[in-house]
Amino acid sequence: MKKSHNPKKVYITWHYTTHGIAYLKHVLSEFYRHKTDELPSEIAWAGLDQKELHALFSRPHKNAKGFTFDEIIYLTAPQEAFDGLSSRRFNYKHNYKDIPAFRPAEKMYDEIREKDDLCYNLAEEREYIQKNHPDKKELFEQNLWMDIQHYDVKTQIKWLLEDTNFSNVYDRSSFKEKEMPVSDLRDIKQITEELKRFVETLPKDDEYFINVSLGSSETQVAWHILADYNLLPEHTRFLTTYDDKNSNRDNKFKLFSIKEIPTTIFSNIGDEFSFFEGAKSAKRELVDIQLKRFLNMGFSILLIGERGIGKSSKIKDVKEQLNNEGTTKKILGKIIEVNCATFTDDNLAESRLFGYKKGAFTSADKDTDGLIKEAENGILFLDEVHALSPVIQEKLMKAFQTDENNTMSIRRIGDNKVEEKVKNVRLIFATNKSIDELRKVLLPDFYDRIVQYVIAIPPLRETREDIYEDWEKVWGYLKFENAPPAPKSSQLIAWLKGLPLYGNYRDLQKIAMYYHAFDKFNEEERKKICNNLGVACDALSYTKKQFELYHSPKDEAEGNIISVKLDWKNPRAKDLQMEFNYQLYAWAKKMYGKEKTIAEKLGVEVRTLNNWKKRK
Repeated sequence: MKKSHNPKKVYITWHYTTHGIAYLKHVLSEFYRHKTDELPSEIAWAGLDQKELHALFSRPHKNAKGFTFDEIIYLTAPQEAFDGLSSRRFNYKHNYKDIPAFRPAEKMYDEIREKDDLCYNLAEEREYIQKNHPDKKELFEQNLWMDIQHYDVKTQIKWLLEDTNFSNVYDRSSFKEKEMPVSDLRDIKQITEELKRFVETLPKDDEYFINVSLGSSETQVAWHILADYNLLPEHTRFLTTYDDKNSNRDNKFKLFSIKEIPTTIFSNIGDEFSFFEGAKSAKRELVDIQLKRFLNMGFSILLIGERGIGKSSKIKDVKEQLNNEGTTKKILGKIIEVNCATFTDDNLAESRLFGYKKGAFTSADKDTDGLIKEAENGILFLDEVHALSPVIQEKLMKAFQTDENNTMSIRRIGDNKVEEKVKNVRLIFATNKSIDELRKVLLPDFYDRIVQYVIAIPPLRETREDIYEDWEKVWGYLKFENAPPAPKSSQLIAWLKGLPLYGNYRDLQKIAMYYHAFDKFNEEERKKICNNLGVACDALSYTKKQFELYHSPKDEAEGNIISVKLDWKNPRAKDLQMEFNYQLYAWAKKMYGKEKTIAEKLGVEVRTLNNWKKRK
């Protein structure tokens, strides 16, 4: 007779760069504290102290066994993927100075942190301490859990299994690391595909507790995508863990909570929203998937896209949908739009964002709500966020810190006593700057606060399948008087598909204006104009020439395309060719980003690009 499968209870989580593997042990400790084999139908535990939980496994229950999972699956990626996600592992070498437990050995930690080849190499650190500070060895081991997140993933896992009280409760065989072949933890498509392959290998009858709040924001969304498409085992429960930012204000280790959330949170929310309804291109389809998933995840959304790609108009489209969809409006509320580039000074920015009390300044004739308050239970959209001054960034950074109930605390200008509570504001930011440019203009903490869920709006040249729909939309948007439907000759569409359109929708608008203007000339005027331009007398030829004259691709491109005519008898010809190749590579890097894409666009091998980059 075939033996029936005994269902197991399995805990699954991604490695979390900012908290490290000690956080896993603390979560498991809270489960263990509940002396029962069965968990409640809904998990909701708050006010959890990491220091208290860290010690729990050192004194296991004597008379009653606490709850343990049969298996723990710890999802990791190559170390380079985690380092690309967060540089905190390298940038916080001296954070121990803020932790009282480290102060008795501050001199020892200073010595270690100043040596790059030693710092965060656990085996080398231990050897150094044994040789130079043997009396501090025990203290070092006791403090290690508070600093373990800065070591590489493999070291953290080895520490958990071999050096901690984890083994007092769990057998080593119950812990299973699963390294996912994910090279980029911001690539939601790659993450979702790999997670799908992984969950297909899981026994269907087991019960799974998945902590969806760890990893990266993209891994969190990937879990919800799989749930929405019914790709997870039937007995799956989602958990989220989060710090209470208002607790232990003078302590780095905040109280935290563990809460169960629905796996189908998105099934009835946001499905009617679309930035690119009916899009044919995969990149636009992905944008819509991300938007629908991100809107209710509780974190901020950053829209990144080139100038003219229509980030603001996309939000206006969503706003219009909100106004027309009664049910959805109740869920997502109103949208308050702010163009940060319109703030001429910090005083204006602060008064508009935070509001002011009557008499706070000369023209303050009444108490006025700020835009943040107006966005309560709705969406606050900050466009051109890179234009905010450091002073306003700092004020917003403090305001955007929410408690466990997703409530902000703000203070109007002129009110030095009362903090105003603002509930449930979803934050959406937009910029035409790259991530690297944002890092340079934003304060590091403000950057971390807004760069959570990132949606990259693809330029038109990467979504050529949708060019006619874009053209038709722009034609209608311009509302030409007594204009016929958008022209759609095969020659016109083929030309549009071949343009780089560095100005995106703005370029399409210019083309539409030239095309429409041609019809406004009489026959004699057309002949004169086209003869002067040296083109055939039709709307497309006229439009092509006008666009070429005033909006040529090389004028619109970011960067300069250099042109070099080489005299191969010149002894410097080879140097000039190398310089040309290098400049071409630099320009293409700005335009297309990834090496593979550049190689495809320029029709060369990736290894050729590497030679150009090195001026070979």
